[in-house]
Amino acid sequence: MKKFLLPILFTGVIILTAFNASAADTLTTANGIKYVSLKPGNGVHPVSMQTVKFVYARRSETGRLVESNELGKPISFKVDKNNFIDGLDEIVKHMSEGEKFYCIIPPHLGHGKKGVDGHIPPDATLYYYIEILAVE
Repeated sequence: MKKFLLPILFTGVIILTAFNASAADTLTTANGIKYVSLKPGNGVHPVSMQTVKFVYARRSETGRLVESNELGKPISFKVDKNNFIDGLDEIVKHMSEGEKFYCIIPPHLGHGKKGVDGHIPPDATLYYYIEILAVE
């Protein structure tokens, strides 16, 4: 039980202190993705089959940077084309162009029971910072 609570408490501290958000600012989708908007966007939300250009940083449950493209070339994908994890397809529909989210994606919307061999363990919760640069 302690092993399970530590990441949740740490994540809560990051959200509440680093970004001056309150518990009331944390929202949850119907599928269980928890998120906080860190920077507002322009109100243009992507819809199915639109292209989204974004940058991201994935962190470990302890807050350590695991991977990022924030300093590199943005990634583009079509919403609902299953190019990435289900959680990414879902969360970008809650975002607008220019908006930045911190989100916690549960395992069933990430890489599930398989994980990614040598990179992401099975049943891993994913912690992402995502910023939509453009909706086309």
